[in-house]
Amino acid sequence: MRGGNEKLTGLILARGGSKGIPLKNLVTVGGIPLLERSVKAMKDFGRFDSIWVSTDHLEISACAYKLGVKLFNRSEENASDNSTSIAAVAEFLQYNKKVEILCLVQCTSPFLQPTFLNTGYDLMLNGYDSVFSGTRDKKFRWSVADIDNVESTKPLNFDTSNRQRRQDRQGEIVENGMFYFTKREILEQGVFQGGRIGYVEIPEEYSMDIDTKIDLLIAEQINKHIANLSDEHGTPDANYFG
Repeated sequence: MRGGNEKLTGLILARGGSKGIPLKNLVTVGGIPLLERSVKAMKDFGRFDSIWVSTDHLEISACAYKLGVKLFNRSEENASDNSTSIAAVAEFLQYNKKVEILCLVQCTSPFLQPTFLNTGYDLMLNGYDSVFSGTRDKKFRWSVADIDNVESTKPLNFDTSNRQRRQDRQGEIVENGMFYFTKREILEQGVFQGGRIGYVEIPEEYSMDIDTKIDLLIAEQINKHIANLSDEHGTPDANYFG
């Protein structure tokens, strides 16, 4: 499908050529395909004018069609191993001229919640030009460099003479790739983040990207753990877990 009149658009890039896990976007966590998990959260967010899946693969297209979202036929050029997300988004925007704000959602992040999207979009409505999801990281980080052909290291984010306890450290926000809200004019500069940039801090247990079969095994365990917590505390998001 080509064309659209939507101002706030949700987009999932789901090419068929993943290598580590074949058709990764359709594998299941908690018995639910990753693509379906993301689409459900996006629909329940309820503020998108439209939701699209950009893909080059018939099985992914069939799943998206069954889920009731719009399909964008991704070109071969933008579905290769070397293609970038920003190039695929640029292709989508070329055919969807009236999109003002795009939310790119990564369906390999299985624990996306409508509340996370809601927080991100509210930031956009309050003056931000781009908003991304991230997780707080309090690890001690070191740089690695060769000095006179000898490997050397130095601290990046702490003072070795004053090592704080983890609970006392503010930490840093690390992108987790779950979603990016971006105004069109920023995307047209070839970037996802620009202008006034905000972030949504995602709890660590929800912040996961599936890339390998080991990740899948871990995700299943996390899914069970969060589902148990949701059932115990009666949280609104309990139905997001198998």
